[in-house]
Amino acid sequence: MWAGYGGRLVGLGLVLVGVVGVVSAAEGREKSQDIVHLSPRVREVPPSEAAPTIERQTLAPFLNEYRLIDSRARLKDMPYVVAGEEGHQLIGSGDRFYVRAVKEAARSRNARRVIYRPGTVYHDPESDALLGIELRAVGEARWVRREGDLDVFEVLKARQAINPGDRLLPYREERLSLAFSLHVPDHAVDGEILGVPEGVHYIGRHTIVALDVGRTNGITPGTVLALDAAPAQVTDPVEGDTVSLAAQPGGLAMVFESFERVSYALVLEASRPLEVGDGVSTPERSVLTSLEPR
Repeated sequence: MWAGYGGRLVGLGLVLVGVVGVVSAAEGREKSQDIVHLSPRVREVPPSEAAPTIERQTLAPFLNEYRLIDSRARLKDMPYVVAGEEGHQLIGSGDRFYVRAVKEAARSRNARRVIYRPGTVYHDPESDALLGIELRAVGEARWVRREGDLDVFEVLKARQAINPGDRLLPYREERLSLAFSLHVPDHAVDGEILGVPEGVHYIGRHTIVALDVGRTNGITPGTVLALDAAPAQVTDPVEGDTVSLAAQPGGLAMVFESFERVSYALVLEASRPLEVGDGVSTPERSVLTSLEPR
C-alpha cells in the first residue's frame, strides 16, 4: 500500500524528517557505556529517487464526477430530464424540472440524485464495438413530488446549465479507496489510450486517461501499465515505401477504476509527450521497486 509515507513533498524533493534518538552500547560492564547522541537531519531526495505520491485532490473530484456505462440499453433505461417548469430548456440551481422514469423508481422527499450528461462514446479501435459511454455530472437534485406520469425534482447544485436529455442516477453506494496496492499484470496486456476525459490534448504526468482494457483483461485498481508512444511512420529514402519504427517507452500509468472493457488510469511517469492511440502494455515487474516508498 502506498498511503501515508510520513514525508512531505517540498519543491522538487521529498523531505524526510529523521527521528531523534539515543543509541547506547554496552562495553561489558553495567556502568561503562558509550553514548552517541543523534540530531535530526533533513535530507532532500532527488525527484529521480523519490517515490511518486497520489494526492487526494488529484483523483477525488474525478471519482465523484464521472461514471461509465457499458451499453446504450442502460442509458435508455435511466430517468431523464424532460424540461424545466413552464417548458424551460435551460435549468439552473434552485429551478424545478420534470423527469420521466422508464422504470418505476423509489420516491421520497429525501431522495437525491446526481444529474449526468452523456459524453464521450468509446469504441474498440479495431472492431469498432461499443466499449462504454462516459457520463459527466452536471448537477445534483432532490425529488419533490409526482405529477401524472412525471416526477418533479429541484436542482440543489448546478455545475453548468442542465438540459433536457440529461440523466439522473443515485449517488454511488460504494466507497472508492484512494490507497492502492500496486501490481503488474501476470499476463501480456495489449491495449491503447482511448481518450482523455478532461478533454485535454497533451498527456503528461498526472493526466487521467481512459484505456481500452478492463476487468475482462484482468485489469483491476492498482494495476501498473506501461505507456508506449506509437511508432513513427517514415518514408524509406531508397524504396519509397512507408516504414514503421519501433514503439518507444513513454511512461507508466496506474489504474484506479476499472469497468468491463474500459479503465481509468493516472499517468505516474511520462518520459515523452503522449497522445490518444498510444499503446498500453505490461511493464517489467522491476518498475514496482521505483514506485514503492523507500
